[in-house]
Amino acid sequence: MFKLPLLLSVLPLATVFSSAASVQVRANHDCASIQPPQVPGAEVLSVMGVELTVDVPPFPPSPSKLNTTVDVCSVNVTLTHMGVNDKVVVSVWLPLPDKWNGRFQATGGGGWAAGEFALLMGPAAVEGYSSASTDAGVSVDPASADTWALKEDGTVNYDLLENFASRSIHDMAIVGKAVTESYYKKPANYSYFYGCSNGGRQGMVEAQKYPDDFDGILAGAPAIYWPELLAATEWPQVVMQTKKTFPSQCVFEAFRKAGIAACDKLDGVKDGVVSNLDDCEFNPFALVGKKIDCGGEPTTITLAQAWVAKKIFDGPKTTSKRTSWDVLPVGAYYDALANSTIENGVPKIFPFVIASSWIRSFLKKDVNFDLTTITYADVPKLFKQGVDEFGKIIEIDSDLSALKKSGTKLLTWHGLADQIIHPHISIKYRQEVERRMGDGSKVDEYYRLFLAPGVTHCGTLGLNDGAAPIDTLKVLERWVEKGEAPETMPAVATDANGATTFTRNLCRYPLVPRYKGGDKNSADSFECAKDFGSHH
Repeated sequence: MFKLPLLLSVLPLATVFSSAASVQVRANHDCASIQPPQVPGAEVLSVMGVELTVDVPPFPPSPSKLNTTVDVCSVNVTLTHMGVNDKVVVSVWLPLPDKWNGRFQATGGGGWAAGEFALLMGPAAVEGYSSASTDAGVSVDPASADTWALKEDGTVNYDLLENFASRSIHDMAIVGKAVTESYYKKPANYSYFYGCSNGGRQGMVEAQKYPDDFDGILAGAPAIYWPELLAATEWPQVVMQTKKTFPSQCVFEAFRKAGIAACDKLDGVKDGVVSNLDDCEFNPFALVGKKIDCGGEPTTITLAQAWVAKKIFDGPKTTSKRTSWDVLPVGAYYDALANSTIENGVPKIFPFVIASSWIRSFLKKDVNFDLTTITYADVPKLFKQGVDEFGKIIEIDSDLSALKKSGTKLLTWHGLADQIIHPHISIKYRQEVERRMGDGSKVDEYYRLFLAPGVTHCGTLGLNDGAAPIDTLKVLERWVEKGEAPETMPAVATDANGATTFTRNLCRYPLVPRYKGGDKNSADSFECAKDFGSHH
């Protein structure tokens, strides 16, 4: 049996698989004899299969607590789209027949990577799913699109952007389900999509454009409104550069904790978590003059630092002085979007790489563009340019008529302390869908949203103040397969060792978790209600 370390498998897969396929071609006839799938608008260039034993470390949503291994038939399908001259790799992992649970799970990407490959496919295989991931014909680098965004003549490569935006996910669904049927000699009983961040965006796009690809779609912290989102995430850097003030993460952490303390009790209980963002009002200037300890070095918070924190919270403004986008919620960490560095003793901005790549390559068409030249007045222009130039390709739409008709279920969730994608994005989209498709109860028949107080981007392990959702795919499966529409979603908070510290039941939007008394560490002490009561 050929053994592939998990992290190795996120490298360009064609090289790995082609070297292994010849070794295994006689060892497993079924795996090496997968029929080429039919993909509309594309030509399949090659299909290579090999049996692998894969090391899988614990990673959500896998229930595995220890490192484990899983045997899979790994199939690599390479295709090209007519007239595009691209080369797309779709990887499909198939548990051995006696381990298959009868379901197919397509997996999403993160950042500028359309697929995370083994990072999500490994846990899926452990749970018995056949699974798939795609590189969309672009780089597997999640941090940057600089290597593929522009053609040699300096113009935007719209074909590859379309691959990244939507086309590759639809292709992955077609390829993944076809390869699954070819290997097991029968189609999957149910097909699902699982993704978070960019993967969440991909799921939302599938729900809008290709809902028949899946029976259920799970989209966490979706990076929807892509052009606006990436312009907005540059805002903290513009603020620091303009103010010529670069607070350390220790100082920013003082603001974060003060924000939590100011708004913690608005939900009726002091538990170190902000559940009521709507009524939360935090005044950074209250910390001016406060002395804090930063790694053994005493530091005093300054007025300039407070102005930076306030300006970041306020978000970028349009010319009419109306907030155009929320950037950071109270309780979120600053380090992703408001980072800085020191070069030769001089503090400098350290931009969020995903947003930087969007601005340099797609908006400025110059990978060497100096981000320090962006002003407050430029940010609304970046919003408008992104939507005008690329909205038709990568923007989200609130028309879910096709999803409603298909019977496919869309389950989404978002952490209220997301440090990269403000949760108001998910709320905004849900509200737009309701305005277009009907009231909340009608939309709930096929699309539900759950908000997770105190939870970071995609529930990043070890960073959450709140309880992150667990068994999310199982919740979706019960909705799809048994008709059990979820009213709540189970969630747990853990300490640094992974031990559970408290539990919660996340509420179906627009309901909120109201404290009704008792042990604040128990989910039973909360109920889902229309409001938080008279605590604010």
